[in-house]
Amino acid sequence: MFGWTACGPEDEKPSVTCKHREMHPFRWVYAVSAVLVWCRCGGGSRVLMVTMGGTKSHKIPFLELARGLISRGHNVTFLNAFPPDAEEAGLEEITPLNFVFYVRNYTNWDLLGVRMSGREAVPPADVLRYAYHSCDTVLSDPETRQLMNSGRSFDLAILDGAYPECALGLAFHFRAPFMYLNSVAFYMGSVSYGGSPAPFSVTPFFARPFTDDMGFIDRVRNTVYLTGTEIVHSVFISWYLEAMMKNYFGASMPRVFDMAKNVSFILQNGHATVTYPRPYLPNVAEIACIHCRPTKPLPKELEQFVSGSEMGFIYVSMGSSVLTAKMPEVLRMTFLRAFALLPYRVIWKWETPENSVLDLPSNVLLSRWLPQQDILGHNKIRAFVTHGGLLSMFETVYHGVPVVTMPVFCDHDANSAKAVLDGYALMLQLEDLTTEKLVWAINEVIHDPKYREGVRKRSRLLRDQPEHPLNRAIYWTEYVLRHKGAYHLQSPAKEHSVLQYYLIDVIIFCFIAGYICVKLFIKLNSVAIRLLIRFVPNPQSLPEEELTRRKTKLKSEGSGVSGNAGVDFRNGLVASNGDCVAMSANGMKMVNAVRTATSPLKLIQGQAKTLKLH
Repeated sequence: MFGWTACGPEDEKPSVTCKHREMHPFRWVYAVSAVLVWCRCGGGSRVLMVTMGGTKSHKIPFLELARGLISRGHNVTFLNAFPPDAEEAGLEEITPLNFVFYVRNYTNWDLLGVRMSGREAVPPADVLRYAYHSCDTVLSDPETRQLMNSGRSFDLAILDGAYPECALGLAFHFRAPFMYLNSVAFYMGSVSYGGSPAPFSVTPFFARPFTDDMGFIDRVRNTVYLTGTEIVHSVFISWYLEAMMKNYFGASMPRVFDMAKNVSFILQNGHATVTYPRPYLPNVAEIACIHCRPTKPLPKELEQFVSGSEMGFIYVSMGSSVLTAKMPEVLRMTFLRAFALLPYRVIWKWETPENSVLDLPSNVLLSRWLPQQDILGHNKIRAFVTHGGLLSMFETVYHGVPVVTMPVFCDHDANSAKAVLDGYALMLQLEDLTTEKLVWAINEVIHDPKYREGVRKRSRLLRDQPEHPLNRAIYWTEYVLRHKGAYHLQSPAKEHSVLQYYLIDVIIFCFIAGYICVKLFIKLNSVAIRLLIRFVPNPQSLPEEELTRRKTKLKSEGSGVSGNAGVDFRNGLVASNGDCVAMSANGMKMVNAVRTATSPLKLIQGQAKTLKLH
């Protein structure tokens, strides 16, 4: 990897301590100059981070970026729903108590059982309810009120692109430019509000197993899902959420969508190798795997367990929000019977003590907490069985482990579909999961080399970047700080309506203009024909003398056709001296047709045909 520099080398970090040295007479000048240069690079800035996400996976990318910014000398205040395990220097975490309990209760039910029954684990109505109640809970909490009334100021706000509405109000309150860290890679709403294109034809709906290569029917379904989501989201915000937010931020608060358009920069938690290629504007940078790191040694107990099997081991985890201990008994027995049939050892993330599972096979180890990246990076791992969460999919690609997924809710289906498309995963459905299917899928990804080769190829592609995603995120964050919002990177497309952005108004204009031109052409053509009829004389209306003159002239000019030919213009008949004494039946019909002609054009055509018959 190339070194990353913004104000100095990658490994150059501000230091607050130093050994005592004898002060050179001009050393204080150098020291002041260094401090000024460091400040110019954005050092010491006050950054507010806010995520309203209901799962811990939303917090992890923010925490990694916060640590990176702190290492550069910035001060970070981080509002979220997950209390820290330990305090970190330079990081102030605000976890409003009411918000913490609300989020815990939100996912504290059997999500696996609901999905297993064929229903939505988190229905759309619950998603909207969460957006409203979580915002109200945060803004009414005493800790949040204390922060808002503290008189503090921030140089920059970094908000989660998922459920950003409430956080936008906080950015407005503190009058701070803001960025998005879009924690859900397949959600393009916050990106499109910034002006980046997200055509429905290649942008799969994040809650369905679509890919960017959809057939006609899937494109229809995808369009319906995306359009319906946009409409419901707009109505919900305009009619309900904004009114509640103005109770806390005042009537002067702009519309939520107007605030959302003013985003300075977007850190998108995606990458073309693990999500999809996207046509982003200059104010978007991809930072997938910002939290990924090299493997560390396993704890002693875990190392002994995995090293005791010559066949290797399987790792099973359904993430932090899907509680496996609450799964239905029939599903639990399906897992246990499958694990007992495998020749591998199994490490299973389980939320209750190990002795709570009485029928546990001897090759299975349960644990409430596991160092997932260190397990995935172990040389004896054979496969990963998971729910398909975004960060888990990034980690399995980073460490090169084939995967079996069982989607539960949110973006799990889209993440799994992408992994299957890339050739390193098999996706099972909880609705029809059996012991036989689970055993087959695990053995398939282990024994068929295409899955391991596919994931190793993706791992090489993901790692082949000019700098670590964390360094990229730090650079652009400091860039926005240095340039006071970096508004020059914004596109005017963010201000365009749907009609303007997709040129629908231009297309409608072209159709109307084309219709008018066609109608005008038809009208002018009709007028021209009427004028022609009016000013071109009809031979049947000519005087007898004129007819005689023309017949005489035609006789002299047409003698080469059939001797001496005579033409009766009045009756439309042609006669010759001896060549055409009698006419055939077809000839008579043509003569009759010419006689009945009413326009000069038809008359002339009839005369020509009669001459041909002659």
